[in-house]
Amino acid sequence: MPVINWILNQQIQLGMILCAGLFVPWGQRRSCFVPRLAAGVWAFLALTDTLAFLPLWAKLLLYTTLLFDLIWFSFDCSPLHALFYTTCAYAVQHIASKLAYMPIFWLIQHGRTDRRVDFVILLFSNLVVCLVIYLLFTLRIRRGCLLFDNVKTVLYSGFFLIAAVYLSVVLEDVLDSSAESYPTAYLALNAFCILFAITILALEFSNCSIKSLEHENEMLAQLLECDKQQYEQAKKDMEKINIRYHDLKQQYSRATDEERARLEEEMNNLNLRYFTGNKALDITLTQKSALCGQAGIQLVCSADGSCLENMKHYHIYSLLGNALDNAIECLTQVNDASKRVITLDISRCRDMAVIRVQNYTPAPPTLRDGAIVTTKQDTEEHGYGIKSIKSIAELYGGTADCFVEDSIFYLVVTFPCGKSQKETA
Repeated sequence: MPVINWILNQQIQLGMILCAGLFVPWGQRRSCFVPRLAAGVWAFLALTDTLAFLPLWAKLLLYTTLLFDLIWFSFDCSPLHALFYTTCAYAVQHIASKLAYMPIFWLIQHGRTDRRVDFVILLFSNLVVCLVIYLLFTLRIRRGCLLFDNVKTVLYSGFFLIAAVYLSVVLEDVLDSSAESYPTAYLALNAFCILFAITILALEFSNCSIKSLEHENEMLAQLLECDKQQYEQAKKDMEKINIRYHDLKQQYSRATDEERARLEEEMNNLNLRYFTGNKALDITLTQKSALCGQAGIQLVCSADGSCLENMKHYHIYSLLGNALDNAIECLTQVNDASKRVITLDISRCRDMAVIRVQNYTPAPPTLRDGAIVTTKQDTEEHGYGIKSIKSIAELYGGTADCFVEDSIFYLVVTFPCGKSQKETA
């Protein structure tokens, strides 16, 4: 019982520390993390116990300040991030506490008081709420770097949350416990506080989601610009190849038999080119075909370049370049030469252009929210290839879908042949 009594007396502080564990960046721990965390928790509990004589509103403000200090002291994060973690932890603790005290209040109203029962209810409430928050919110920020730049949103959220907590404290004090409507008023007040805390939590995470989307769009724009520059370089390289091939043909007419054998070999190597009726497509296929040859991969291609005549050249290079690069990377892990084949088909189906890329895959890719999850460790810098393909397809009013059947990976991109681009750049 002494332990249970101590936990119940420290329930707010312990609850805030527990809930903070849902949000803090465990991968960004400061040096000497364990001593720092232990010292910080000890100081948190010692100070709050020493200043237990303070009025409730002052203690809540103290708890918030100390939790912020504990997070910033133990984890390598900015003050704004520490404030975000503190606000979220406070909101979750408030939700769990209010949910727990609703059944506890009902038991008290019916003359049943038992500290052990109160402890079980509080523990169960905190665990359930933390599990729900973990599944709904925590997993989202664990998948990547926490991104947000709206300082006002965090500050306003913290202010309104604290104001709501203080308001609930004041209102609880002024409620007439002898009135017949007291139970209804008390439960309604708790329900309001829970709803308000959930709203604050959702507001903070919606800001993070918007910022994450902006970051993703910026990354896609940067990658597309990079592809545009690479296409311009590939075009220059192709022009050099054409010039060299023309020079070799001129030399061939004046060469000896011995020299002609050497020139024929060089011309054959240079003549690995595609003529599809679309210059950008020819350049892309020629470049990627050379990569396939170096990797011992066979590229089987059937392409009607006229289907892509309305696409910008660097969009063609980016879309097909990403698709073929992904296939090449996958097949470099395959030892069976008969399976190291990429099949590309570009054709017209009525008024739709259809691009199909297929290759053997040793392991089906992982899908999350309809997108392929990168296999690279650094998820911040990788995993944008398929997203870029989808983004380009959508620019032309189309779609990009991928799936696996019988160990064959399929990428299918479709869009109207005569569709104008949505962008003007």
